[in-house]
Amino acid sequence: MAVNVDHRKASQADVIVSGGGLVGASLALGVARLGLRVIILEPAGCHVGEVAEQGSSVDTFDLRVSALTRASQRLLNTLGCWKMIESYAQHYQQMDVWDAGGNGRIQFSSAEVYEDNLGCIVENRRMLNALYTELGQARNIQVVAAGLESVQVTAEGVDISAGGNIYSASLLVGADGALSRTRHLLSLPTREWDYGQEAIVATIQTEQSHGRVARQRFLNTGPLALLPLRDAGSTDKYCSIVWSVSQPECQNIYSLEDEAFCEQLSEVSEWALGRVVNVSRRVKFPLMQRHAKSYICKHVALIGDAAHTIHPLAGQGVNLGFQDVRVLLEELERAQNRRLLPGESEVLRRYQRRRQPENLAMMAAMESFKRGFASSNPMISWLRNEGLSRVNAMLPVKKAIIRQAMGL
Repeated sequence: MAVNVDHRKASQADVIVSGGGLVGASLALGVARLGLRVIILEPAGCHVGEVAEQGSSVDTFDLRVSALTRASQRLLNTLGCWKMIESYAQHYQQMDVWDAGGNGRIQFSSAEVYEDNLGCIVENRRMLNALYTELGQARNIQVVAAGLESVQVTAEGVDISAGGNIYSASLLVGADGALSRTRHLLSLPTREWDYGQEAIVATIQTEQSHGRVARQRFLNTGPLALLPLRDAGSTDKYCSIVWSVSQPECQNIYSLEDEAFCEQLSEVSEWALGRVVNVSRRVKFPLMQRHAKSYICKHVALIGDAAHTIHPLAGQGVNLGFQDVRVLLEELERAQNRRLLPGESEVLRRYQRRRQPENLAMMAAMESFKRGFASSNPMISWLRNEGLSRVNAMLPVKKAIIRQAMGL
């Protein structure tokens, strides 16, 4: 389904969304379904294309995958996208987390909360394709194949320039990632710090089936996640890895020949899936925590990574972004019912009040996990191993953790 990409003339909208990734496209679709006029600024243009076949080798999967909670799945279903995505999603029934510095282990099962699964792993390209297919069916959405160039805040809203044209709206939403152009142009300050780690991402094929189990091993140098993927042959032998490694070690591991990389990964994962027999190309990126001190200013709101980025150890980044979308859509609908414009201060303040505390709480929890598992102090190591083992034996506590993580 083609999406209207307009390079020619400027226009007026109710909402302009800067950034057409997962979070930005989701918001734009939701805003359009409220009957509002939307402009998406996305330099890459339309994401709709031929649907790639289900992965059948390490090189046929998208390296970018997301672990979706039930709450995120509900949002995508509300937007009409989930049916297109679900057949490519790998649901997992268990999660196995253990500490390399001892014998501490905790295992979560969907059966413990009487659910079919804990969540699912989906390639990002599948979600983008579904979102843009739905966007292409809406008459009140315009996709501009250009990035944000300038912003002028007026009494009535914002005037922005992109691709040499001027566009106006009541509300500008920055969904343009961790290095947000929106945030930069408006000089919105952030708190940020470097984790001293880089994440290596790749697709691997393993000797044994992943058994629909998501696995994570905590090492002193950073966590290793093995996320199960759905493949064409239903062999269940493909996983996406996110291997967080301290910066001094990362380049050495990243530059290993494939055979040596597979061997080291097999050892680091404690042969949980037997040998790692193949690996795709690898990418790496530095890990930082970043949080905007304010998500809003006059006629402007930040969502997703533009507002907050966290360590990937719990896979919550995109889920937090989707919850930003859900809440902002709720506030925009509430504004409609009260005959308020999308960019009015009251609307944006309510969005910030609802989302900022939850995001900060998640960021604080992830920072505590990261620091606790990175410590080589023998007492801290004993405490965390003892804690994992004790929580694993406390079913009511485990149930509460599972339901919170699933977004139930």
